Amino acid sequence: MRDKTNDSIDAIALEIGLDREELAARMAFLELGEGDVALLRELHGLIDKDIDTFSDSFYDHILSFPELQALMEDGGTVQRLKHAQAAYFRSLTAGEYGETYIRDRLRVGLVHQRIGLEPKWYIGAYRKYLAEMIELLWERMHAEPRRFRAACDSILKVVCLDMGLALDTYAHADQRSVVQYQNYLEQVIDGMPAGLIVVDDEYRIRSINATMLEMLGIPDDAVEAQPQLDSLIPAPELAERMAAALASGAPQDGVVVTVDGHAEGARYFEFNIRRTRQAGGAILLLIGQDVTFRRQAKLRLQESEEFFRLTFTQAAVGIALLSREGRFVRVNRRLTRIVGFTEIELLQRFVHQITHPDELLEDRVLIRRLVDGEIRDFQRETRYVAKGGNPIWVTVSASVMREVASGQLRLIIAVEDVSRRKQAEEALQRMASHDALTGLPNRTLLQDRLANAIAQAQRTRRQVGVMFIDLDRFKHVNDSLGHEAGDQMIIEIARRLACALRESDTVARQGGDEFVVVLPDLACADDAALVAQKLLAQLFQPLTLCGTELFPTGSVGIAMYPRDGTDCHALLKAADTAMYSSKAEGGNHFHFYTADMGMHAEEHLKVEARLQRALQRGEFALYYQPQFDVASGCVVGLEALLRWRPEGREMVLPADFIPLAEETGLIVPIGEWVLATAMDQLAALRRIGLGPLRMSVNVSARQFQQQDLAAQVERLAARSGCDPATLTLEITETLLMESPAVAAETMARLATMGVQLAIDDFCSGYSSLANLKRFPIHGLKIDRSFVADIETDSDDAAIVAAVIALAASLKLDVTAVGVESAGQQDFLSAHGCRRMQGYRFGAPVPAADIEALLRARRAEAAA
Repeated sequence: MRDKTNDSIDAIALEIGLDREELAARMAFLELGEGDVALLRELHGLIDKDIDTFSDSFYDHILSFPELQALMEDGGTVQRLKHAQAAYFRSLTAGEYGETYIRDRLRVGLVHQRIGLEPKWYIGAYRKYLAEMIELLWERMHAEPRRFRAACDSILKVVCLDMGLALDTYAHADQRSVVQYQNYLEQVIDGMPAGLIVVDDEYRIRSINATMLEMLGIPDDAVEAQPQLDSLIPAPELAERMAAALASGAPQDGVVVTVDGHAEGARYFEFNIRRTRQAGGAILLLIGQDVTFRRQAKLRLQESEEFFRLTFTQAAVGIALLSREGRFVRVNRRLTRIVGFTEIELLQRFVHQITHPDELLEDRVLIRRLVDGEIRDFQRETRYVAKGGNPIWVTVSASVMREVASGQLRLIIAVEDVSRRKQAEEALQRMASHDALTGLPNRTLLQDRLANAIAQAQRTRRQVGVMFIDLDRFKHVNDSLGHEAGDQMIIEIARRLACALRESDTVARQGGDEFVVVLPDLACADDAALVAQKLLAQLFQPLTLCGTELFPTGSVGIAMYPRDGTDCHALLKAADTAMYSSKAEGGNHFHFYTADMGMHAEEHLKVEARLQRALQRGEFALYYQPQFDVASGCVVGLEALLRWRPEGREMVLPADFIPLAEETGLIVPIGEWVLATAMDQLAALRRIGLGPLRMSVNVSARQFQQQDLAAQVERLAARSGCDPATLTLEITETLLMESPAVAAETMARLATMGVQLAIDDFCSGYSSLANLKRFPIHGLKIDRSFVADIETDSDDAAIVAAVIALAASLKLDVTAVGVESAGQQDFLSAHGCRRMQGYRFGAPVPAADIEALLRARRAEAAA
């Protein structure tokens, strides 16, 4: 492997230009010629035997100086140097001054530079060599003065050549070291994580490292002209501190300046300033760091601390810092308000001292797990005890932290007062499970109570009674006295039922005027019967509403577990079915559920389902029965009669499905279809010349109340072309009693349109002469039940005669329905009834046959 020293020698020779030409020039300048070389070779033989002694004397002289002794490591080093020096002395006079000699001379200079032999010692060594060499030559050549002077001149020439080469090498090697150190320092400075600026005593920038250039965001050539520092960093405080450093030499540390104009906004630099000297002048070293991030972090920390302080103090929830044992270390204002203790009082307590006893065990377990590191945090609803002793519902969120300074474990808890929410939840829960009007359990809670009663009965092998109670004629109270009175009645009935039952029993409001009673733990059905009798008696007590004394009654249906059902749905359904049986007997009764009731109810549902489909499938049809004026013998009107012919079944008469349609509400769309079809038919008959005729259509109470009947008639008349003045709507007196205000308004609008109104089945139920005056009534229809027996029953005959007379006195049209015999016709005619309807004049026929019937009757009348 090539010696690194040889590489250095080659590099130095190249750098100082020491080639053959340079060597020849140096030898020529020293006048070192061939004669000198020959003379030196001659001298070599004369002094060779004294060279070793000469080398020893040389090093004895060198070692007499302490400074040079320090350069010699040990005795072995001295001996090696003596041998090397002896070889060097021999080479001086060897007469061979070629490349090898030159490299040796360069090596000597390089080695001396490396070991730190300064030039003053080097020159002194050459002087010592020359002095001793001259003395040696004098001893050998004093007899030949001319030769002696020539020998001295030749020795002096070669020593000067040698000295020049060595000193040049020494100086260049020294310069190379300086350059290397300079390069090294520049690399170190450029690689420094801190920025460095060197300025002179006039504050001009002498140099700047790459880090500082990057910090300032300026290019490398920005400082080539050595600008003033304040042109790059215009900071008065920095200038003041630099002046102080120049004046006193004292270090100036921690000088923070703001530098604007940076691409990322304002930056903050912190400088440490040192004064030093160079070339007799003072310079300043400014070592800077970009502390923007640190400053911003500090500001953020300060902001965060202030934010935490404000948040802690002003938080809408209570916040506390606890020791690991649960002692309050710090509390905020909100927490003191929640629990009622002052801050001082809380700081003297542990959290378990304000925890409700029922919550203490679970809270302590969670805190222990939190402290032990089993969980990182927890949240739960718990109860605290306020200073006054009242419990407070709170939501507690807890987690752990360690203090930076002490390293102690701390618990931080956030406490939210949820008492109002819990109260609201309880209120909502009660609203969800109790009736808003009566405070009784509603259907949801009823189902739960009934399910529990069934489960208990299964375990104890006892029975459960379920009563379905529906108040009788409650709608009349609402319509006559108002809904507020109806509500008061419901509240009183609820109170009476609740007072009449055991504590273990449940009475619930099912909705409207319906109540359900659950009787758990019964021995037999007779127990339920006794309770039903007691409840009916309790209901039938006088009740005054709006100055009117009432005696409420109810219809009660009873189902028994397990006889009538084994689940809630089955028992409630059975009790409801039994209740309708009581209602059918006029109310104020109770009935137990029986199997045949279930079969009837099932058939009821089937018919209802078929009714739903009948309208969609077009299974309804209208039949028309003529109405005669017996005086003229002409057909003056038709009554539209509804028929139902289910697909694949026999025709169903109205009495078999109209009540169900009324109950389910299907009568409304069915009634609208009947009215539209009848008006279309009447318009069609008029267009073919079979008029004028009046069409009578029955309108149900639901249809009259739930729809804007006047608007409906107006719309259908416009669509069909039927004249409203040829339409008669037949209503019952019950309709007038149930909703008199609504009825009056609707009837007035219909009358304005020309529609006539007739009371159907007059005298078959409750009749009021006042209604005939109060409402715009145009006619009466005598029920067929009176007409049927007028020939044999004097009472019926008297009633019919009275109705005809009444109608005449009130100028009302009267129509007798169900006339089937000549005797009936004669009686009615004799008492002034001209308008009749019945099988004597024609049976109801479908629309397809009505045209032929009308033409035939018209022909008979003409004949």
